[in-house]
Amino acid sequence: MSGIKLSEGDIRAIFTKPEKYQNPTGGIFQCHRTRKNDPSTQPNRKNLIVISDGEDRVKALLRNEAVRKARELELNVGDIFRLTRGEPAIVQEKKKYVLLIDDIEILERSTELRGAGADLIDGYLNSHPQELVSLEDSNSGAAVAQGVPQQPPKPVQQQEQQPSYQSAPQYSPQNQYNGGRGGNVQPPSSQKSRPIFAIEQLSPYQNMWTVKARVSFKGDIKTWSNQKGEGKLFNVNLLDTSGEIRATAFNDNAVKYYEVLQEGRVYYISKARIQPSKPQFSNLSHPYELQLDRDTVIEDCFDEVDVPKMNFTFVKVSAVETLEPNTTVDVLGIIQTVSPPFEIISKAGKKFDRRDIALVDDTNYSVNVGLWGEQALNFNLPEGSVLAVKGARVTDFNGKGMSIGFNSTLHPNPEVPEAYALKGWYDSAGRGQQFHSLKQEPGTGGPNKEKFIANRLTIAKAQAQNLGMSEKGDYFNIRAAVNFLKVDNFAYSACANEGCNKKVIQDSDGTWRCEKCDANHEKPQWRYMLTISVLDETGQLWMTLFNEQAELLLGMDAGSLMDLKENDADEFSKATQKIQMYQYDFRVRAREDHYNDQTRIRYSAANVHNLDYKAEADFLAEELTRTFLS
Repeated sequence: MSGIKLSEGDIRAIFTKPEKYQNPTGGIFQCHRTRKNDPSTQPNRKNLIVISDGEDRVKALLRNEAVRKARELELNVGDIFRLTRGEPAIVQEKKKYVLLIDDIEILERSTELRGAGADLIDGYLNSHPQELVSLEDSNSGAAVAQGVPQQPPKPVQQQEQQPSYQSAPQYSPQNQYNGGRGGNVQPPSSQKSRPIFAIEQLSPYQNMWTVKARVSFKGDIKTWSNQKGEGKLFNVNLLDTSGEIRATAFNDNAVKYYEVLQEGRVYYISKARIQPSKPQFSNLSHPYELQLDRDTVIEDCFDEVDVPKMNFTFVKVSAVETLEPNTTVDVLGIIQTVSPPFEIISKAGKKFDRRDIALVDDTNYSVNVGLWGEQALNFNLPEGSVLAVKGARVTDFNGKGMSIGFNSTLHPNPEVPEAYALKGWYDSAGRGQQFHSLKQEPGTGGPNKEKFIANRLTIAKAQAQNLGMSEKGDYFNIRAAVNFLKVDNFAYSACANEGCNKKVIQDSDGTWRCEKCDANHEKPQWRYMLTISVLDETGQLWMTLFNEQAELLLGMDAGSLMDLKENDADEFSKATQKIQMYQYDFRVRAREDHYNDQTRIRYSAANVHNLDYKAEADFLAEELTRTFLS
C-alpha cells in the first residue's frame, strides 16, 4: 500500500462546493484508466482519462501542460499525481461531468487501485442537482489550483507563467453589424492581447473559446440531394501552430461564409459548434470538427506572423508499405514519372478521369499516386519536380499506393526545409538510382520480395516477441498454410455507393438502407470480413482478412462467393476448400484489443501473396553463399 494519501472527497467538493474548496497543495488523485496514443500520428486523440480520489471517480480531459507531461512521463494506470491546475465542466447534452486538467505533478508509480469500485461522480451530481455549482460553460466552475476559486471573467492564474494558449478564455465580442445574433462576420475590432485557444485543445468540453487560425484549404460549394431534401455545403481547414481542424458550413451559412473565408488569410473565429469529426469526409487527425452556423463570429486578423502558412507531417515513401488502407498521410517526393490521363468506369457505370504519377524519395522507394477528375486532366508538373501531397489516402490494390481525394491538396516545390534537402539529394545522387516500387504487378510475388523473405518470422517467434502490444501495433511477415475458414459469416452487406462500404440493413420493403448515405439500394455490395486459421511448423493463429486480401486469397469477390453459398453448395465447398493446406506469404498486423476488461492480440492480414519459388530459391542461394564465405 502506498504511503501517499489521496485527497478523499475532493472530486465531490470541486463540483459542489467550490467556494469552500481549499486545498493549498493541490488535490492528490490516482489514474484509473487511460488510453495511449502515438503523438506523431494522433496528436489530439485519447487525452481522456478516469481519476479517483479514493471515494469518487470522474472523467478528466488532459489539456495544455498536462498533455505534454502525461506523454513525456508516461502517465499510466495506478500512478498517483497532484493536480496543480484545472477546472470542472459539463457536457450539457449528455449530463456528463468532466474535470479539465491543465497541469499535473506525478508523485508515485503504483499498481494498486484505490477506490476502484467507486462510481463516476455523474450519477451523484445528476441526482443531487441542488448541490451542483453552475457549469454553464467551462469558466463557471472553480479553478482547481492552489485552492483558489476562479474569478470570472479572468482566466485562471497560477504561480507559474501561463502559456500563450490559455485554458479558460473569456473573449465574446459583440456583433457590430447584426446586433450580436446571426451573421456574425465582423470587421477587425480589438486585436490586442486576447486569450486564444490552441486548435489542438478544442473539444466539446469548452464553450467560451476563440482560435486564431489561417485558412490552409478552402473547398468548393457542393450540393447534395437525398430523400430528406437538398442543400449546400462547403468546408475549410483551419491551421495554427498546434494543428489543423476542419470547419463546415451548410446551406445559407455555406454561401455566406464562402465569401468571407479566403484561403491563406488569418481570422479570429469563435462560437462555432464543436462536434466529433467524420473521418470519411476529412483527411485531418483532429478528433473534432467545427460547424459554422448563424452565431459563429469571424474577424479578420492582421497580426499573422506567428500563424504558419503550411503544416505537413511527412512520412517517408518506404513507410507507406506499413500503413493500413484508408490511412491519410502527407508525403514529400520527387516526381519520377507522369502517365497520360485515362478513363475508368466504376462498378456503378460512372466514368472517371485518372492519371498516375510516381513519387520517389531518399529511401529508394517509389509509390504510385492516383489523381482524379480535373486534377488528373490539368496536371502539368514536369518529372524531377518536388511535390508535397497533403492528406492522401493509402490504397492497397496490387500493392500499396496513394489516392488524391476531394480534401487532398498538392503543393509543388513547397518552401519547407525537407523539400530543399530532398531536391539536393536527387540532383546530386538520386537521379540515376533504381527505386523499389510499392506497386505489385498482377501475378508477381509482391514488392521487394527479398526483403519480405529476409524479415519473415515463424508464428511462434512472432508470438514470443509480444508483437502487437506497442502503442500503434506491429507488422510482421509469415509463411503459413491455411487450415480452416469460418464460412458461416464470411462477408457483410455494404452500401453500393462508390467508396462508402458502410454496413446496410434490409428494410421491410426489401431494399437495403444505408444510414450514412441516407439512401436505399435494391441490393447490397457484399464485402469480405473473412476469419481464417493459419499454421506453420511452430504454431497457429487466427487472423481476419478484409475485402482486398480475401479476394486475393480466394480468387473471387464476396458477391460471387455469396451466390455460390445460396445456390450451389458443392461449388461453394470447392471454392472454400481449394486453398486449405496451401502455403501463402502473409503480411500480418498485430494490435491489442480491449473488450470486457480483457486484453488480447488480434491479427489481420495487411497483404497476402502466393509463394514466389524463384525468389525463395534466390534467397536461399544467397544465404548459402554468404554462409560458405563467412
